[in-house]
Amino acid sequence: MLDLSPLGLVEPPFSLTPDPRYFYVSLQHKATLAKVTYTTEQRQGLSVIFGDVGVGKTTVARRLYQIYRDRPDYYTAYIPTPLYPSDFQFLKNICAEFGIKPKRSKLLQLSAFEEFLIDAFKEDKNVLLIIDEAQGLIGPQFELIRQLLNFETNTQKLIQIVLIGQNELRNKLRLKRALASRVATRSTLEPLHFDDTRSMINFRVMVAGRQTPLFSDDALTRIYDYSRGMPRDICVLGLNILPAALINKVSMVNGLLVDQVIEELQ
Repeated sequence: MLDLSPLGLVEPPFSLTPDPRYFYVSLQHKATLAKVTYTTEQRQGLSVIFGDVGVGKTTVARRLYQIYRDRPDYYTAYIPTPLYPSDFQFLKNICAEFGIKPKRSKLLQLSAFEEFLIDAFKEDKNVLLIIDEAQGLIGPQFELIRQLLNFETNTQKLIQIVLIGQNELRNKLRLKRALASRVATRSTLEPLHFDDTRSMINFRVMVAGRQTPLFSDDALTRIYDYSRGMPRDICVLGLNILPAALINKVSMVNGLLVDQVIEELQ
C-alpha cells in the first residue's frame, strides 16, 4: 500500500468505493436526505432520487442504509443492483433480504411478504427497502413495486421504498403512471458547486488524517474546472494526484501539479 505519511495522511482520502465515513453532506444532500427520511418515518411509501452518473447516488443510498440498518424499530434492506430476469425472482430476492423463505409461486411469496409486513406493523416496526441503480428495473418489476405499496392501513404504508437511479429512471416512471402517482417525494442530485467541491475535498483530507488543507486555492479551482463538480471525477483526479505529490515531494498540492496530472489523464 502506498505510504501517504509524507502528506500527513494515514489512509487514502479518495476512493471510488462509497464509504459512509467520507460522505460529505452538501446542502442538496441534506435536502434530499431530509425529504426521504420524512417520507420514510411518516410511512408515506415511495421516495425517488434521480441523478447523472458520478453525482454520488450510491453514496447517498449507503448513507440512508447506514442511518436505518441498526435502528431497532426498523427492518431495512438494501439492493445495490436490481438485475433480475423476472418480477418473481425480484420478489424472492427482496424477501430474502428480509429473511423470508422462498415460496413456489409469486402469489405465495406475496402472501408471505404481506404477512411479514403485518407482523412488523403489529410490532410497531417500519420496513424500509432501498433500491439503487433502479433505472435497471423492467416493466413487471415496476408493477411489483406498485403491488407492494398497496400493502397499507387506512393512513400508512406498510413498506417504505426508496428508488435511486439515473435520469433514465425518470423517463421510465413517466410511462408507469400508476406507480408515478404514488411517489411521495422526488429529489434530483446535481454536480457540486465550487464551494462544496472545496469543502468536500478538505473534509476527505481531514477524515484521512491531515488537519490542514492539502490543496492550494488554485489547485482546487483546477480540480473543479476539470471535474465540473462531479464527485466521482473529483475522486478519480484525487487518486492520481496523490502519487504525483509523493514523487514531487510536495507538502501542498498546487495548480501546476494538478495541471500535470490532468494532462496525463487526458
